[in-house]
Parts: sequence; structure tokens; C-alpha cells
Amino acid sequence: MNDHIFPAQASAKPFINFDSKGFLINGKRTFLVSAGLEYARVPRQLWYDRLLRLKRAGFNCVEIYTLWNYHEPQEGKFNFTGDHDLNAFLNMVKSLGMYAIVRVGPYYCAEWDMGGYPVWLKFKPGLRVREDNAEFEKFVDRFFDRLLPIVCGQQINKGGPVIMVQLENEHNEGWGTVTPNNYFRHLQSKALDMGLQVPYFFSGLHHSSDPAGDDILDDPKRPNPWFSTEFWSVWYSQYGAKPADSAVYSRRTWKIIAHGGGGYNYYMAHGGSNFGYTNNDEDAASYDYGTAVGQAGDLRPVYYAFKRAATFARGFQDILENSIDAASSYKNITAGHDLKITARSGAGGDLIFLDNPGTNSIKATVSVDTTIPTSNVTIAPGEIYPLVHNFSISKAIKLNWALTRIYGLVKQGSTTTILVETRKDNPTSLFFKVSAKPTLIKGKDSFKVAGSTIYLVTPPRETNKPAEYIFEVSGQRVRVLAMSSKDMDKTWLVEQPGTNIIVNGASYLGEVKEQNKQLLANAEYPLLAKKDGEIRVYAEKLSSTLSPVYHDIASSISTINLSPWQNKNAMVYAETGYNDKNWFSSANPMQMGADCNTTADAWYRTQLNIPSSGKYTMQVDGGDRATAFIDGKQAVRWKVRNGEVTFDIEKGRHTLAVFTAHDGRDKLPTYQGIITDVDKKGLSGQVLLKKGGPFISSAANWYFIKAAKAEDVKGNIPVFDTVSWKKYAIGDDVFDKHEGFGWFQTIIPVPGGNPSKLVINFRSVDEDATVFVNGKRVAGHKGWNSPFQVEINDAEILKKPIALTLFIENYSNEGGIDQPVKINSIGAAEVLTGWKMLGGPGDPDAANGWNKMALKTTFAGPQFFRSQFSVPRQKGIHLIWRVHTDGLSYGSVWVNGHNLGRYPEKIGNIGMYIPECWLKAGLNQLVIYDENGNRPDKVRVITEKEAGRITYKIQTAIH
Repeated sequence: MNDHIFPAQASAKPFINFDSKGFLINGKRTFLVSAGLEYARVPRQLWYDRLLRLKRAGFNCVEIYTLWNYHEPQEGKFNFTGDHDLNAFLNMVKSLGMYAIVRVGPYYCAEWDMGGYPVWLKFKPGLRVREDNAEFEKFVDRFFDRLLPIVCGQQINKGGPVIMVQLENEHNEGWGTVTPNNYFRHLQSKALDMGLQVPYFFSGLHHSSDPAGDDILDDPKRPNPWFSTEFWSVWYSQYGAKPADSAVYSRRTWKIIAHGGGGYNYYMAHGGSNFGYTNNDEDAASYDYGTAVGQAGDLRPVYYAFKRAATFARGFQDILENSIDAASSYKNITAGHDLKITARSGAGGDLIFLDNPGTNSIKATVSVDTTIPTSNVTIAPGEIYPLVHNFSISKAIKLNWALTRIYGLVKQGSTTTILVETRKDNPTSLFFKVSAKPTLIKGKDSFKVAGSTIYLVTPPRETNKPAEYIFEVSGQRVRVLAMSSKDMDKTWLVEQPGTNIIVNGASYLGEVKEQNKQLLANAEYPLLAKKDGEIRVYAEKLSSTLSPVYHDIASSISTINLSPWQNKNAMVYAETGYNDKNWFSSANPMQMGADCNTTADAWYRTQLNIPSSGKYTMQVDGGDRATAFIDGKQAVRWKVRNGEVTFDIEKGRHTLAVFTAHDGRDKLPTYQGIITDVDKKGLSGQVLLKKGGPFISSAANWYFIKAAKAEDVKGNIPVFDTVSWKKYAIGDDVFDKHEGFGWFQTIIPVPGGNPSKLVINFRSVDEDATVFVNGKRVAGHKGWNSPFQVEINDAEILKKPIALTLFIENYSNEGGIDQPVKINSIGAAEVLTGWKMLGGPGDPDAANGWNKMALKTTFAGPQFFRSQFSVPRQKGIHLIWRVHTDGLSYGSVWVNGHNLGRYPEKIGNIGMYIPECWLKAGLNQLVIYDENGNRPDKVRVITEKEAGRITYKIQTAIH
């Protein structure tokens, strides 16, 4: 993979630049600790809260997608206001002193509906995505004309936070600086013409759950630092934390630091929610991702692991961003242990990392030189333990050796505060070199001065608060705060004008203000945890202890009472006399979205004239779920992707109404080409109706044999036997995620009913396929996830079993037959025409049509349900509320008009998060749209105690 980055334009280089060793921002070596966060998945009112939580964890950068269909959901109608106000978001990032990496697309992936493509692109003839296609590039350019002025206007050299830009995302052909075709060059030219001046790259850099691996990351051929734009921290299939997450992802982070990386971006650091209809088919409302900052803003154990790594990396960024591999110089720093030694050396000093990759603790003796006493260090399983050597604190003070884990360094005017670890199995051992006589100020008994060396050695111990040691040389002060990892978790670095402040003791420190020489701060601790104790504040030449101001907290309630439910009939669109005059019209039904509706629901209607009563089969393409109504009464439910449905119809004229819904569109990873027929939703194409049936079966009993090369397709099909040919199951990857070629074969039995033709439907073959019938080549197809069909209408062939053979060419990732191959024998049938379509469930906010829901009443199709509730308010308590949709089928939930997203969740019964900014004092309205009309009797609004917080105030003098 190419991992090069295009350099900044000359005008931007003083603000953002790089060399092979590191990034320079405003001329200063800067280690990039970046947090993946999508403003589209967070209400605007919560942007600041989520960004601040990330900043408090040591993140100095955020990475975002500018999702196309979020900003242009309807063709030509752009939205960059309110929750969509990208400019306001970037201004907020800037106000917090953070940087931004912006990924402008036009493709994103992100487990987002269609990977970010607007659905209206599906209906543009000749359009091919992610290729040098004039029709596609025309619409990309129009979007970029609105998007890029915002992004370019926020570049760091323009006074904004944007330091890098990514064009495209995870494209098959080009990563880094590779521009393999005119499509890439078009994106590049467009961005540069629009004023892009900061560094940029294509597709991404080092996407992985363990991006550093086990190798040193230096590369003399790379002109830029190593950087990961997607360090997958946990995964989108998870809600909340698992016990191993913190240790696993901590180690993977430290490997980047220890192996020479210039930074990393966690994807995701805060996941958020898929509000409305933005989820793809792999998830629902939650995009929690198991992240450091949870969907509701709660802090997970991995948050604190990330915080410790970030604090260290940024504290020693002068070394990390300008260093070379120095492992060989320190290979003998310990002996007789299964430790892996890595080291980074630069003009700013040396960092040595003791890596315990095993599953047992290791007690190591560290020996550096004859003037420094040896030190015993215990390294936990999987831990990477840093040592520091020859680090200049000021002209008069050098940290010669730290044989203790340093959490980080904080510059506080003339004071440098070093945060170090103390624990029961490791001593605190720091050795300083000074050029003048030191003055010992605090913790004098723990210092030893011998000439130009200051020793600070304390025995192994656990503390319940930081121990403070201070000395001064030539007006420059060094403060050492020795603390446990738990204390470090409660230690917060606050950037203030003129100096920095350290606050210790709060489980989380929120917004901080300085007013009349007083520090005013908001803090919190988890609802299920004990109260925080003393709060300690460390300024440049001041340290003070205070007691926080708590509110009196009564026991919190866990469930909200809902008012009696009302319902509104949402299947009126199925009634015979319903006026569909203004609906979207077409001869054949069009896919969902053809009417510019972006929801996950659509109704279709047409008229039937049935000559005789009986069982009929209807065939229609599309997806996903559907319910057919005959004259307003439910006839059958089925999955449209099955291709057909059979039900009874009486003789005569009837109104056929079909309700369809889906669970999100495919995110289309790696897909290139026409998207019109990819992942169809609703009904699509010609609709056939024929008495009898069913007429569709799946081709079963597949066998597979490998081929040597692509050219083998031109030769004879290998003779079939059950020794060399192996059983194959649809969906299996026979190429082990590598390039490969092979033959696939099955036998189609003689079809019943003497049809005039057979149609073989291929939903998806990965990736290129050549089709043979009875050994004769009949068709070829390129590209996966793109349906195609083969028709057999030779009467002689249809009289006998048919040998169906595919030759598949796989050029990347998984390969094989992705989805079942369907055999259709319907032959001649009536074509149903004159279709009408209405997208959407209807208006959940409409005031009319509501009725009190009668007991035990059941419903045969979609219904709206409505209730009200009051949220308890108590000063000092921050409760998180979720709607649990127990007993319901599929659908959407609104609170006070805000769409929480789709249910059911695919990651467990976690409930649907209600952003607290969407709740109000007094009555709140809850509206549910259930596709099957299941009663809401079991629906509850419950607090998520694990995510709840207790808030309090801190106030103290700092001057």
C-alpha cells in the first residue's frame, strides 16, 4: 500500500508541513493523536461536549467525513445549516485548540446508507461511481463546489483547524499519492482548483485494527511520517466495553508510539447514532462502536488507556516526531528476560520501550550506567513500558534517566510538571543533570544531590493521592507528581491562556473558566460510582486542595411512566378508494427513492383483473420486506429478494397495494460501476402474475475446482468428479482473500410444467464471471454485487438436466458466488402495469387521525403509536434515557419530532438513545412507526444507569 502524502502548497507549509520523521504544525514538531467522530451522528447541541471529552483525553485532532447524502439528500438541495453546519463544527474544533483531518469523499463507507452516496444517483442513466465517468464527476463537482469552499476556508493557513484532507476512501486502485486513472486526477484537479493547500492523500493510510503490527515503521523511501487514518478501535458490531478492550487497544497504540509512528486516528473514538434513515444494512440506530466515548457520552475503560498513551506521546513529541530507530543501542539495558526492546533517538533525547508481548508479568532489572543505580521494573503482560533518557527540560535541567513510567510532561510557564507512575511493584526513579546549584522546595527528604546530579528515588508504594516533589534551578522549576494509574485517570490537563493547569481528583473535568483569579469548572463522576474526593489543582507555582461542591442527590428513578397509547392507521394507503392521483407514476414499479424520498418505507399500488379464483404467484425484483394487501386487507408478507410470492385471489377486479421497507442500504465497499441495480429496495422492474406456482428455486449442490490462471477460461471445462471437485456452499471464500480463479458447477433438474424458458438469476458473483450451459459459453459479466441473468429458451435443452458452470476470476479480497443463484421457470405470464408509488411512512407529527388505542386490538399492517412522558429533573444528576422497543417489529421512533433512528438494534436490546438536548421540561412526545403494527404495550423508556453521571462544581484560587 502506498502511504505517501502530497505535501502542502508553499503558502501552507509554514503552518502545516512534514518530513520523513514527523509532522510540523506552526513550525513545531507535533504528534497527531486524532479522534474519529462524525458530526452527522451527533446533535449540534452536543458537539462541544463530545469534542471536549476527546480533548480531555489528550486528543489534539479530530477526523471527520463530510457525508454527501447528509448534505445533498435531494438532488440540488444542499444543507449546511443546523446539525449539518460543517463550518460551525470546524469553528468549534478551532475554538478548542484542536486540528481537523477532513475526508471529503465523494465515497465514505462508514457503515452509512449507500456509503454516503445520495440515493438519487441510482436513477441517473450512464452514471458509474468511482470511475472516470463524466456523469458521476458532474455531480461530484457540483457537491464539491459547495463543500470545498467550506473546507478550504478552514485550512490552518486560513486561520482554521484543517491540517490534512483525504480524497476518496478505500478505493481499490489508489491509496496515498497513487493517481492511477483520470478519476483520481479529476478529484485532485478539482480540489486544487478550489483552493486546497494543506497536505492531502487518497483513500487512507494504514487501515487496521493493529496498524503498527510488529515491525519498525521507519521507511527511508517514505517522504512523510507513518500515520494511520483508521486505527479500528473496537468494532461497529459492539455496544459498550468488553473486559479486554482496554489492554488490547492500549498495547496496539503503544506499538505505534514505540515503533516510530508519527500519529494515529482512532476509528471511532466516539461513534454516535444513525439518526433518521442513515444506517446501512449492518446496523440500526446505534453506532456506539464500543468506543472510548460512548454513544451517550459515557467514558469507557479504553478512554483512560487512550488518554495515558496520548499524554505521553504529546509530552515527548519533540523526540517522537524527529527520531530514528535506536533499538540496537539499548539491547542490553536488561538481561535474562523475554522482553522486546525498541527505542527512538533524536536530538531531543531517547525513549526506550520495554515490551512484554507474553502472558505473564516480567520482573526486569534495568541497568544504564555506573553512575545510575539499577532499578527493578515489573512489566505486566502485554505492557509496553517507556524509559526516558537525555531529555532537556530547560537550559539548566536535563532529565538524564527516568527508570519509572512517565505519564507525561506539562509546561506551566517556568514550571515543568512531570507526571510519573508509582505502584507497589515499581520504585520511582528519576535522575536529573543540572548546570547550577538546585533549590529543593518540596519533598526534600526524597531528593539526593551529588554534584550536578539530582536523584529522586522513592520505594515501591501505592498512594491515594499524588505525591509532590519540587526543585528549582536558575529560576526554572521542576515539579514531579507521582501517582497511581487510577490517580492518572483522574488527572486532567487544562490549556489556559499563558499557562497550563493540572486538576486531579475528578472522574471527568468538563468546561473550565478563569474568572477574577478563580478557577471555575464543571466536573462529574459516574452515576454508579462513589463520589469523587478531594480535588487538587496545580498551577505554575501553586498547588491547592479543595472539596468539591456537590448537590444533594436523591435516589434516581429508572423508568418513566408513559401516558395511554394512541394509534393512527398508517395503512390507509392500501384502501380501495384511496386517492393516489398525485403519487409517483410509472408503467413498472420503480425502486424506492425514485420519487426522491429518502426514508426506508414505500407504498406501491396497481389494479388487478383476475379471470378465475385460485392461487397466484407474483414475481417482482427488489428488496427487502413487503406486505401485499388486496382491497385493503393483508394477503401475505414476504421478502422481495426471494423473487416471488404466492397467495390466493378471488375472481374480479381488485386493488393491489404493496408496502415495502428496508433496514438500510449496502455501504458498497470497493464497488465501482453502475449502481442503478445494486442493492435494490422496494419493488423494481417488470411484475409478473401467473396462476399456480411457485416457479423459482435455488440452484443447489455446487462444486468447485481451482484454475491456474485467467486464461484457463478459454480451455475446456475440467471433467467433473467428486474427488478433484469439492463441495461448495454459497457465500464461501475459496480464494482466501487473494487473487484466484476457479470453476463452479451444478446440475439444474428438468423443470416441471414444461416452461418455454428458464431464467437464471445471479445476484452477485465475486468478481468477474463467465457462464456456461452444457459446456457452451453463453454469457460474461464483470463486477461483484451487480445482478445479471441468463435466459435458456431452447426446447431441447429444457428437456434434460442442465449443467450450469461458472468460471470466476477474483482479483482482491473474498471471492466466489456471493448470493444464491435462482432458477425461474414462470415462462409466459401477465405483466402488471400502471403502478403508483408513495415513499415514506407518512407524517409522524400530523395532529389528525389519532385515536385512543383499544385494549387487545390487533393491526394487520403499519401503524403510528403515540404517547407522552415527563422527564424527572434534579440538579446535579445527568440521566441517560433510552426507548426500549420490546414487542415491536421494525420501524422508527421520534421524540419531540426528532427521529432517533431505526429499530430493532442489531447489537442487542440496548434501547434507542434519546439525546438529552432533545428532551424538554414538561411533557415530551413519543411517536413510533411499527411496520407490522405490533402493539407498543411493552415499550418502555428506561434510564441507562451505566451511562448516567453526577455533576458538580469546582472553584478555587489559582493566583
